[in-house]
Amino acid sequence: MLSRDTAKAIVKTVSESTAFYATVCIFESDSGVTRFANSEITQNVSITNTSISVTVYDGKKEATCSTNDVDSDGLKALVKDAEALLAFVPEGDYEAFEMSQEPVVESVPDGKLADAFGISQRAEIIKNGIEKAGEGFTVAGALTLNRATLALGDTKGAFRYTASDKVSFNTVFTHADGAAGAGECCSYTTVPDIAAQFDKAAATATAARDPVSIDPGAYKVVLSPVAFADLVQFVAFMMGAESVEDGDSFTIGKIGERVFGENLTIIDDATNPHLRPLRFDYEGTPRKTLSLIDKGVVRSCLYDNKLAARHKTENTGHAVSNKGRGGYPTNIIIETGNKTLEEIISEVDDGIYINEFHYTNFVNPRRLQITGLIRNGTFLIKNGKLAEPVTTMRFTVSLLDAFNEILAISNEHTLVDSYIGSLIPAVCIDKFLFTSKQ
Repeated sequence: MLSRDTAKAIVKTVSESTAFYATVCIFESDSGVTRFANSEITQNVSITNTSISVTVYDGKKEATCSTNDVDSDGLKALVKDAEALLAFVPEGDYEAFEMSQEPVVESVPDGKLADAFGISQRAEIIKNGIEKAGEGFTVAGALTLNRATLALGDTKGAFRYTASDKVSFNTVFTHADGAAGAGECCSYTTVPDIAAQFDKAAATATAARDPVSIDPGAYKVVLSPVAFADLVQFVAFMMGAESVEDGDSFTIGKIGERVFGENLTIIDDATNPHLRPLRFDYEGTPRKTLSLIDKGVVRSCLYDNKLAARHKTENTGHAVSNKGRGGYPTNIIIETGNKTLEEIISEVDDGIYINEFHYTNFVNPRRLQITGLIRNGTFLIKNGKLAEPVTTMRFTVSLLDAFNEILAISNEHTLVDSYIGSLIPAVCIDKFLFTSKQ
């Protein structure tokens, strides 16, 4: 893992190599991935990559170059390349936005996940999980340990550093007749119960045999946290200022107005200990807890330096680069309700439980209209209990409608490995439209 001292030395070398104002972005990823298919391990991969990006500024001109060469000569060559590029780039709209030097909390992982998920440990965990497959079933999936470091600095002494470990896991049990069940989990802090996810996938796949076909139409549905997270990410994608400028965002002209049900609240909380420890954005701006949707009301549009200046508003600290693309939330939390998932299901007389969606895509971003398929564990709900499995169906809904039909939200969060990582409850939605069947 790239140390703080090494990262700071890289920034120092760059700073001493140019007379221009410059910013440095260092990202290192060390990933160990064990993949399995057909009930056997098929691949062990270990990839370490360090990327250094330098942007130099001259008035309203800026030029960016990147390298993987971290030694002194490589860094000096990188700076020369960026400076040479300045002569050929046109002026932009803005001069450099200097990196904030406001103190931020730094993070370094405790090594617990790295110790628990080395190559041999991953292999043993997967071996034990595959042994849970009954006759006629095959098992596939992946178990990943990622150690990531992000450091930023500039030629005026600003410096940011954070490091994190993350383990993510997914598996699918598939029967020869096509029935399937899935399980997944992720964590930045504690060792997750991967055995429980193998058990869940095996049990779901067994129950999913001999599915029934139902007609398209509007149904009351209960969405698992994984399924709900899949939909929520489309809301997040459309809250950046770039989407507003492009005319695609549902927030256009809606700041301060209610667009979803009063029981839906979404925040972006960089301080939550269960989510990615990232207290600053990719321009070095400190990130603070931000209300996105408050009781159904749109509260925020997300900005970086350039778009905040263009719109004469405050930078929200959500930059994903220095290219003026607005921003995205990276620590999403949805406020919970007051019922367990089991209680929510028990109150549904006639509906559908959905474990996962597949291949979800926009139909109309401005209307938050989404389409996709159900898979890996969809069941009818009859008289408050899960009943027969359901064959594959396609849904097409506007989230502006669906999220106004939320009848209940569960009282527990699940950390879902969707859109970096989000804390998501389960929900019950009335009138969820299925448009075709298998």
